[in-house]
Amino acid sequence: MWRLFVAVEVPRVTVAGIREPRDASPMHVTLKFLGDVEEGRVSEIARALGEALSGTAGGPATLQGVGVFPSAERPRVLWVGVGEGKSLLTRLGDQVESALSGLGFPREDRPFHPHVTLARIHDRRGADEARRVLADNYGRLFAAFEIREVLLKRSVLAPGGAEHTTLVAIPLRAADA
Repeated sequence: MWRLFVAVEVPRVTVAGIREPRDASPMHVTLKFLGDVEEGRVSEIARALGEALSGTAGGPATLQGVGVFPSAERPRVLWVGVGEGKSLLTRLGDQVESALSGLGFPREDRPFHPHVTLARIHDRRGADEARRVLADNYGRLFAAFEIREVLLKRSVLAPGGAEHTTLVAIPLRAADA
């Protein structure tokens, strides 16, 4: 079984007070987490994504602001948000959900909120630090980039963190084409 997800890669951002990951792999916005999937289904998934995203235009986006899930009182995940491009990522997420629900992958119950996970918070000290990072970076513009492709990725859990490999890249149409 392979642990798979669908994502858009984004530039690496640095936030004071957040420890940098050991690897230099790109950061990403997860459009859909698929979980454990038989290796033989990769081509079927890639075909469904390609069909669903055919003709879809990419476009400009920004990484902007920070937030926490579920709340500032009980932060468990610290994230960087998306400013420009949020509606595009939401639309891509909807297209991915529709394509993959037809293959038996259940739809998410929660509304999609495009973000890049920076850290998971496990204790009170981490929660205090997350609230400080939140206050110091509210509304901050971290990076501008272009959304040009959607990726099917494999995630391998390792002692130093997850290692991600791109299995398939689905190009999006140029925004001005």
